Amino acid sequence: MATSRSRETVEPVDEETERDAGRKGAPTPTRKQAEQARMQRLHPVLTKKEQKALDRQARARKRDEQYKKVEEMPERVLLRNNIDSHWSVAEFAWPVVFLLLACVLATQILPVLSLVGTLGIWVFFLVCAVNVWWRWRSYKREATERIPGFTTRGKGLIGYMMSRMITMRRFRNPGPAIKRGEAY
Repeated sequence: MATSRSRETVEPVDEETERDAGRKGAPTPTRKQAEQARMQRLHPVLTKKEQKALDRQARARKRDEQYKKVEEMPERVLLRNNIDSHWSVAEFAWPVVFLLLACVLATQILPVLSLVGTLGIWVFFLVCAVNVWWRWRSYKREATERIPGFTTRGKGLIGYMMSRMITMRRFRNPGPAIKRGEAY
C-alpha cells in the first residue's frame, strides 16, 4: 500500500525562483581572465608575512617528517623499548643532582655539606655511568639477535640512550610505549 503525503506539507513552488536557480549570476569569464585566475591559484602573489608563514610551516613539516623517519628506525625503537621496560638509576639524575647541589651551596651553614654534596655528585655520576654501560651491553646483545646486520657505527645510539635514560619517564619524547617490566 502506497502512502501519500498530505497536501498541507507540500510547499508551493515559486516559478521565478525556479527559473533563477539555473542562472549563475555573473557573466562567463574571458579566456584571459580564466588563465589569470588559474595562474593565481598555481602561483599566488603573497605578502612577505604570508610567505614567511608558509616557509615556516614547510620547515616545520619537513622537520617533523625527518624526526618521524629517524625515530621509526628499528634500532631506535628497540633501544626505547629496552630502556622503558627497566628501572634506571640515571632517570633520577635531575632531582638527585638538584639536592646534592643544594648541599654544596649550603656551605656557609655547614661546611661538611660541601664535601658530602661534592662526593655525592661524583658517586652518583659513577653509578649512572655503570648503569648506562650495563644497559648498553644488554641492548647491543639484544639488537644483534633481533636486527639483521646491526651496527652501532654512525647512528649516535649511545648518546640517544644516555639522553633517554637521564630524562624522567614522563618527560621522554616520544613517550614510553610499554610499561616497566613488560616484554617487548
